[in-house]
Amino acid sequence: MEEMTFRKIATFQYSSEALIFKGKLESEGIKVFMRDNNTVDANPMYSNAIGGIKLFVKSKDFVKANDVL
Repeated sequence: MEEMTFRKIATFQYSSEALIFKGKLESEGIKVFMRDNNTVDANPMYSNAIGGIKLFVKSKDFVKANDVL
């Protein structure tokens, strides 16, 4: 079984910002995982405390994702 590793591609303060870039990456065929978006959506004041909303892509897609962004 192939081991999947992920790399952080970007960090955003609000989920609305992250969703724009998530949509762009997905339109290019890149699977995107968001982290901490539910926490920030529940209380936006936590965003700075937890380091914002992070977008992750599979390591094999990292270079392509960087080119898209």
